[in-house]
Amino acid sequence: MSRIFDMDNPVMRALAVAADLLVLNLLTMLCCVPVLTAGAAFAAMNDVLLHQVRGEEGYLLRSFFRSFAANFKKATLLWLVVLAALVLVGADYLAAGLTIPGLRVPVIAVGVLVIAWAMYVFALQSRYENPPGRTMKNAAALMVAYFPRTLGIVAFTGGFWLLAVKFWRIGAPLLLLFGLSLPCYVALLLLSGVFDKMEEKPSRADEDETEDNTP
Repeated sequence: MSRIFDMDNPVMRALAVAADLLVLNLLTMLCCVPVLTAGAAFAAMNDVLLHQVRGEEGYLLRSFFRSFAANFKKATLLWLVVLAALVLVGADYLAAGLTIPGLRVPVIAVGVLVIAWAMYVFALQSRYENPPGRTMKNAAALMVAYFPRTLGIVAFTGGFWLLAVKFWRIGAPLLLLFGLSLPCYVALLLLSGVFDKMEEKPSRADEDETEDNTP
């Protein structure tokens, strides 16, 4: 019986992760309610989840709100840019429906790329101290440089949301409980190795040729 409830048991570890994802998802959604604070909430969620992915778990609530406050200014500026891009994509989608419905497909593709880019943006913001402009530039560069990982992020996030919407009776509660935190967790599982490479000490030649992030 003691082995069943041992925290080193894979089942218990999975349940602990699920519980953290549930709490973090509800907390992030709550902090997104004013809309303007969504960027800081996304950055804080990424910060907490990246530490969990790396096995550096701390106090969830304390870590979240500390990161929320630390990232508020820059994350809010980034969020306004992301929100403007999403509004523009939404307007193009509606316009395409009124003129050439076939154009909705490329517009949706652009929207998916914007969402993927935004996931990189807030992951970088949660980890590195850079001006917002450089964070956006680095997010775009990483999204292209690690395109297979980007496809993995898009495939999981899109598949999860589409299935949840299609089977809404089961999917609606899942989105409420894990709609933000689970895709973010999977994305950081894919990106943690990328961050490890970025944080390795570069050679002199690399310093001359690349623009580094500052942890």
